[in-house]
Amino acid sequence: MVSAASSACVRGINVVEKLEWAPAEPARKKRHLGLWLGIPGGVLAVAATVASLVLVAPGVSAAGADMGFRTSALAAHSVSESLASLEVTLVDDGGDVTLTGADLGLTVDAEAVAQMAHDQHPLWNVTSWNAGSLPLDVQIDEATATAALESAVPDLYVEPTDAGVSFDDGSKTYTVVDAVTGTGVDVEALATSISAALTDGGDAVTVTPVTSSIDAAITTATAQAEVDSLNTMIAEAGFYIDGEKTVGLDPATVASWLTVAPEGDAFTVTVDRAALDEVVRPLRETVNRDAVDERIVTDSAGKHLRTIQEGQDGWQLATLDGVADGFAESLASGNGAYELDVEVQTSKTIELYRRIDVDKSDGVTRLYENEKLVATYAMAIGKPATPTDNGNFRVYAQLTKQDMGCVTGYSYCTKNVPWVTYFNGDQGLHGTYWHSNFGAGAMMSHGCVNLPISAAEAVYRFAQVGTEVSVHN
Repeated sequence: MVSAASSACVRGINVVEKLEWAPAEPARKKRHLGLWLGIPGGVLAVAATVASLVLVAPGVSAAGADMGFRTSALAAHSVSESLASLEVTLVDDGGDVTLTGADLGLTVDAEAVAQMAHDQHPLWNVTSWNAGSLPLDVQIDEATATAALESAVPDLYVEPTDAGVSFDDGSKTYTVVDAVTGTGVDVEALATSISAALTDGGDAVTVTPVTSSIDAAITTATAQAEVDSLNTMIAEAGFYIDGEKTVGLDPATVASWLTVAPEGDAFTVTVDRAALDEVVRPLRETVNRDAVDERIVTDSAGKHLRTIQEGQDGWQLATLDGVADGFAESLASGNGAYELDVEVQTSKTIELYRRIDVDKSDGVTRLYENEKLVATYAMAIGKPATPTDNGNFRVYAQLTKQDMGCVTGYSYCTKNVPWVTYFNGDQGLHGTYWHSNFGAGAMMSHGCVNLPISAAEAVYRFAQVGTEVSVHN
């Protein structure tokens, strides 16, 4: 408000007055109705555009579920729910039966189906509207479906019979009991039929089940492999030392300890642990043995002429503790060869240098082993006309019995001369049954050294091919 002092002359009178300006009329406000009316329209346009980009077009379905005007997530949820509640009618001679998708364990990659629907049939693309039912690849859970189908259409099923294992007492071997194939609904073919029906559209399916063969859980091949393993095991079963079977076991006895039972698609073997105690208890008496030294005949140069006694190490069982338990575990795992823990006594090798001395003057044959005199035998030598030759010789042949002479060129024939040891051409030491004149001065032969039969056998066993023979006066 503005004020001012002013004087005026009214009828000659000076009047001083306080004057005020009249208040100005307020300015009228502008109205923006056009702006407020335009904003809601713009928002709706943007929302419509966004919706057209994220929603599935109308008239698109899968597994009987309408996916139109839904986001991919909501469309996927609708497909999953619709498939679970889907009614599948099975046409059967015994009467039609209806099961749900959940009963049959039907599943589908609903997220992939929904994404495909959105990618190929978005709301904004009006040319993709009303595409109908989308193709599906329905999966089926075999175990769930089989359980439901066996209950719903039992006439379509014949249970397979597992192969088995049996022990034959006659042959003492395990044999195979063949598996028998069964029949039942082909669940994969069923899933394919359901997929095709849903692709054609609709929220219910009618199919005729197709049957196929059903293999037994335990096949004949599996049983054969088990039989082969068991037969190998019971044949090899026993107690071993250093890989050598020391105590063998009867296959039928071993089989009597085993229980072979089916489990899943294979077999399990359990062992009668208590029965093994009777086998383990006498093992000390059976297994323990003393060492046996190897004995080898040599000549004066140390050359080995013959091994007359094989050597073997001695064994002493360290303990029987844990043997029965260990053997039971080994059998259960399929191994019948149980290695025993023993203390080994190592055998030795003994060399025996042997030689024969024929002393014509004393009329005896002497046997030496490692230069120790071990035997002396009276003898008869060749007649003056057919003397026994002096010299150093080696045994070159030995015979348990031979006819001497008896051929052209010889003036005599002596049958069945025993224990012959040749050392010099046709001269040898041998047994004599046709005379008993032995000792110094006895000259009875055609050049051979005549010995009593028992002495000749002793010489035969003492000497080896290569044994040195010395003949002298």
